[in-house]
Amino acid sequence: MTTEQLIDNFIKENSEENLAVFHKKLIDTKFKINGIRTTTLRNFAKILSKENCKIEDIKPLSHEHILLKGMILGNKKLSDKEIIAEFNKFIDYIDNWATCDMIVGCLKRLKTENGYNFFTCLLSSQNPFKIRVGIVGLMSNFLETDKKDEIINNLLKVTNENYYVKMAIAWLLCTLTCKDFKYGRNAIQKFNDKFVRNKAISKCQDSFRLSAENKTELKKLRI
Repeated sequence: MTTEQLIDNFIKENSEENLAVFHKKLIDTKFKINGIRTTTLRNFAKILSKENCKIEDIKPLSHEHILLKGMILGNKKLSDKEIIAEFNKFIDYIDNWATCDMIVGCLKRLKTENGYNFFTCLLSSQNPFKIRVGIVGLMSNFLETDKKDEIINNLLKVTNENYYVKMAIAWLLCTLTCKDFKYGRNAIQKFNDKFVRNKAISKCQDSFRLSAENKTELKKLRI
């Protein structure tokens, strides 16, 4: 049985119509959504990885096909340069926040200088979801390194007004503040964009990792 046939059978057997309807309300994508649970997708990606499935053999026919590409790439034992090269072959298919966040979460071996440079370069893209990939990649891998100052300075230069770009920046600022309150608070103050600053503070209010005192202090920074 070919990889294509394996995937076709998997999708037919695991698609849930109710889940697809629910996902369509959350995810704005040009690709078909079949409604397959994330855990089920991850387990199948592991099976395909063990069978040495080639990522290029998976056609981007649906939301789940693209997720499988990213999950399999995350499972492969490749160098950071090889991962980046393979990722670049299908990054243009990422057209929504969910695909971005889930795939970037699979690329755990990009905590290197090459990975940092790759994610940073994406910040200058004209494609909002490539920018989001860059932001989420930096957030996931480099907030506890000596790159923090550089990351904040680069984010301050991002001018893209897309909602999902701004939300990603706010998410990063919140995550940074939860890891290092003083540093994060000072970083938030550098952002004069009303949406980004207030959304970062709002996200911090929802976090269990910050004290009531910390949250009160952050509220004073609202624009």
